[in-house]
Amino acid sequence: MIEFKNVSKKYKNGTHALENVTLKVEDGEFVYIMGPTGSGKSTLIKLLDGEEVPTGGSVIVNGVNVGRLRKSKVYLYRRKIGVVFQDYRLLPEKTVFENVAYALEVLDMPSSKIKKRTREVLKLVDLADKSNAKPRELSGGQQQRVAIARAIAKRPSILIADEPTGNLDPSMTDEMITLLEKINQEEKTTLLVVTHNDVMVEYHPKRTIRIDCGHVVNDGTRNEAFYKHNFSEVKPVSETKETVKEETAVTETAAQEAAVQEAAADEVPVQEAVSEEVAVEELVQQTMIHEAEAESHEDHVPSESEALDQKLNEVAMQQEAIREIREGEQE
Repeated sequence: MIEFKNVSKKYKNGTHALENVTLKVEDGEFVYIMGPTGSGKSTLIKLLDGEEVPTGGSVIVNGVNVGRLRKSKVYLYRRKIGVVFQDYRLLPEKTVFENVAYALEVLDMPSSKIKKRTREVLKLVDLADKSNAKPRELSGGQQQRVAIARAIAKRPSILIADEPTGNLDPSMTDEMITLLEKINQEEKTTLLVVTHNDVMVEYHPKRTIRIDCGHVVNDGTRNEAFYKHNFSEVKPVSETKETVKEETAVTETAAQEAAVQEAAADEVPVQEAVSEEVAVEELVQQTMIHEAEAESHEDHVPSESEALDQKLNEVAMQQEAIREIREGEQE
């Protein structure tokens, strides 16, 4: 078990890297440690592996007060801690098998046991077929897996992975975290993964400790109900870009087919169906013009000359009618 009790770390230059940090990690847990650059993540790791000593509080790992270890005892303590560095730190002139075996040779382990354990971990990280390859012959993801194999070869109780996906593309990132989950389950190793990769954390939710300005600002496990509701239907990171392209193409095709079918049903050319909004706008404008003309006609008020002409016409019609009546009486 890992326990930080009111841990503070102040460097000689006056920098307060950590201040009163208290947290606990149980055996077998898989934990993300996140935070911006300079937040204190690296200091936390250095305190765990005995590289630094706290200026306040205590760091207890498996019952050992790490800060009080004598320098001559630190190397023995570190045998229980595995660290995977971002830059891999592989020996370039040694083969994959030799790089992993070297971590066991320094422990004075018998040769037969070294070979057996090396084969075991290479199989675990899916590199059994690359035993005789040199690091330069491997991809970035494969080199990272060699570094992981070397770190777990000595069966550490705690494995610290410092930005394990920092140099990997999205597809390799997904594979790397899946591998770490496998190690966590099969080797019963406590995992601490230092990362900036928020997307990775979303797709592989675990307990997440967030550090900022030397303080733990958040410590909790993502709510599984929330995860299932928001991310259960989301495909792995490696498939995201292709999925978006495919779904976009399908959506555009469906929209085009719908427009054609709608135009055929109404016996309207496809060109007109596509420009439906323009046609509607023109129809509205024409209707407004006709309504304006009709409205101006209905609201027209006759001028004085028009009114006089109308009255004269009426008088003439009356006189014509009287004349016709008189002529009828004379006959």
